[in-house]
Amino acid sequence: MSYLSRNDLEKIATRVFNDYKHLPQFADQPVEYVDPEILACGLCGLHIDHFHLSKDGSTLGMTAFKEVGVELYDDSGQPCFYFLDGKTLLIETDLKNDPALCGRYHFTVAHETAHQILAGLHPTNGVIQNRVFYYQGRSPQFPIRDWDEWQADNLASALLLPSEIVLGALRRFNLEHGIDILNKVYRPKEYRLFCEMAEFLGVSKQAMAIRLKRLGLLKKDYLQNPYALADVEKEDDG
Repeated sequence: MSYLSRNDLEKIATRVFNDYKHLPQFADQPVEYVDPEILACGLCGLHIDHFHLSKDGSTLGMTAFKEVGVELYDDSGQPCFYFLDGKTLLIETDLKNDPALCGRYHFTVAHETAHQILAGLHPTNGVIQNRVFYYQGRSPQFPIRDWDEWQADNLASALLLPSEIVLGALRRFNLEHGIDILNKVYRPKEYRLFCEMAEFLGVSKQAMAIRLKRLGLLKKDYLQNPYALADVEKEDDG
């Protein structure tokens, strides 16, 4: 298989976004955010379908690059079979139906689209072409054991949040200089603007923070543990 760096994936995402901006529906109007369904279907020619992909809801997305049958579940929990055609993204129904999971839904669609884009770059790679990809939304572990998933995660982030889009959103929410400290307890105003920006772009707060850090626009991230800042300050005082 081919191992792509983050820089390689950024270049791919930039080319894709440039094509996205020139879709007919965006003629003569600025693109302020990326709609992953338009990206997948309107630009990449893919089809999105929604089912329960696992009994416990742990599988969020699924795709493959050739015709293959997979086991899914209907609304009553009974198993059923679905034949993927090589151009379909299967997304967990509960993600689509719950507005609170909008960010996760969008990232899952982008993640599966990223698999399709990467597969198109390596059409002769039998390992990739014969694989069914199951996405469970877990952060990649280090050392990286599944490069296909790592690459799809990083490409999905860059597809949903191109630097041009992120910079425009920062200006829109008066954060044009980036964010020094993301902390809802000690920096509530910046945190509120950050949350509004993530909602405007249709992504989760976690996805937004990760992308800002990778673009060098977020210095200190206390999203998961806002009170850790107090511990740091105590250590500095000591």
